[in-house]
Amino acid sequence: MEKGPENSDDLSSETADSAKAEESPQEDEVAQLQEKLLRLSAEFDNFRKRNIREREEFRKFAVEQMITELLEVYDNFERAIESAKQTDDVESVVKGVEMVFKQFTAILEKEGLQRIECQGEEFDPNLHEAIMHVEHPGHEEGTIVDVCKPGYYLHTKVIRPAMVAVSKKPVDEEKNSSK
Repeated sequence: MEKGPENSDDLSSETADSAKAEESPQEDEVAQLQEKLLRLSAEFDNFRKRNIREREEFRKFAVEQMITELLEVYDNFERAIESAKQTDDVESVVKGVEMVFKQFTAILEKEGLQRIECQGEEFDPNLHEAIMHVEHPGHEEGTIVDVCKPGYYLHTKVIRPAMVAVSKKPVDEEKNSSK
């Protein structure tokens, strides 16, 4: 019967070996997946950092073309100032400054800047900022009677609301309507 216990040891050792053989491929697979996960995580982190660098680079140079065009305006303003210092002909100086202003406006319009036209329009808080209310018998209440500072769109987005004066009912009309 001595062989019995040896046989049972052999069996238990074979069972342990077969269990190791079964665990080994699973452990290998888990190790490979962990390695792959680490690699993908590192690649994603590098991608994210590269994306941030590229966006910063794009932001730096996105306005380069417009700045180059505005340099022409800058140069023309310098020439207009020098010319104004050397002449007494105010009319020609004004004409030169108007030409430079038109050049400047054309560049901004080409880039998508549009003035918000609002004189005589109904007040809209999305487009206008009321800085005062004035009695104005010739206009209905809530009508823009004066533009103190123009507002602008950049393409379709309001980048600066117009600062306006808005009409209100005259005090004597308010008293009459409340009676």
